Amino acid sequence: MGGTMHLPCALVQGLTAGTGRIENGAVTATSSVNGILRLVTSAGAGILSGGVHAARRILRRLSRAAKAMRKREMPPSGIRHAYSTAPTASEAAREIHAGLAQADLELVVLFCSRGFDLEALGPELGQLFGDATVVGCTTAGEITPVGYLEGSITGFSLSADECEAVAQLIPAISSLQIPQGTAAADALIRRLAERGSTPEPPDTFALLLIDGMCATEELVLSAIHRRLDPIPLLGGSAGDGMRFERTFVYWQGRFHPDAALLTLVKIRRPFRVFRRQHFFATDTRMVVTGADPARRVVTEINAEPAGPEYARIIGLDYRALTPMMFAGHPVMVKVGGDYYIRSIQKTNEDGSLTFYCAIDEGVVLTLARHEDIIENLRSFFADMRARMGKPLLVIGFDCVLRSVEAESRQVKHVASRILAENNVIGFSTYGEQLAAMHVNYTFTGLLIGSGTET
Repeated sequence: MGGTMHLPCALVQGLTAGTGRIENGAVTATSSVNGILRLVTSAGAGILSGGVHAARRILRRLSRAAKAMRKREMPPSGIRHAYSTAPTASEAAREIHAGLAQADLELVVLFCSRGFDLEALGPELGQLFGDATVVGCTTAGEITPVGYLEGSITGFSLSADECEAVAQLIPAISSLQIPQGTAAADALIRRLAERGSTPEPPDTFALLLIDGMCATEELVLSAIHRRLDPIPLLGGSAGDGMRFERTFVYWQGRFHPDAALLTLVKIRRPFRVFRRQHFFATDTRMVVTGADPARRVVTEINAEPAGPEYARIIGLDYRALTPMMFAGHPVMVKVGGDYYIRSIQKTNEDGSLTFYCAIDEGVVLTLARHEDIIENLRSFFADMRARMGKPLLVIGFDCVLRSVEAESRQVKHVASRILAENNVIGFSTYGEQLAAMHVNYTFTGLLIGSGTET
């Protein structure tokens, strides 16, 4: 063997974007002119037969074929998707920029792993993208053009032909006052007006990225929504893998903790905001009899220590409670006739439970049961395709517990493929936002369709 080859991420993306695909470790590209060019890699070691020099020649041929396929088969569009799994911040920044850069660049949205050196990545991205509006955050896993990944950076870009976008950083959200959030929304509306545009619900949406460890999503949403309503508002809480230590949003060449980032987008294609969950309510209920909503801690359920009582209700030993168990046995609250998941994050030494959302004393929690997560996802996209045509882009905020569940049920690869087939770009979150609600255990997002909405 002549050595080990690293497949450039941009090449793999190019192959998967057209008739090319990745299947069982084989990277395949098809060209009607040149016939079939096949390059087989070892799934384990990634060693190419034929030696390094022969492999490089094949890679060059594949790259040319991929470019031809993109030019011939992909319609002209100001919407681009890309990702990078490069190991260093500088390499990753260059690769993601190469994939997203376009003429008249208006908006770039990025989602990246906390595994990168953020102090190096931030300035590098700022320098490469220049004056474009670039927003982003850290993740608990990325949703890329090839599905779920970890340790990567992914994103999408929109040209000025596709949208107008303005963004505003909201700092120090751990001590936020309502007028600060309202002022940020007002500032964005004014800036659009200065460009001769009026934000209106049929063609405008607001995107919120927020520090996932500050526990202030409800307050920030309340402040913003009261000013923007009825403009659709959606977003996600930044992640930190499964460490739950520090999360960041990206703005103007830096990653900021204790901050939120609000972006107002006036778009020229049909879109739909959605919330999808795969649970239904059971008859099993419990009452929160002790809580600290500011800390999102429930101390008592049914007048008993919360952790042991929850474990008893679901038929487990308290010591067996893990994130996987919480993913398998979530609870719901009923708000305005609809049920919303309230996910548990962890147990505490004093027997209390920490949630991803604020829980008040007196709230009635209902134990939830699962539908099949894969069939639920398939039926959702089938319905959306019937209504909107094939998605050009889905901005997806997917609760990290959905990824945990899919992995535990050994179907994560199937979910990953469905997301990739439907052009989902997003991340695994510590929480999702929709209108004035901070929710959990959902797939929440915005779908930009290729047809006219029916």
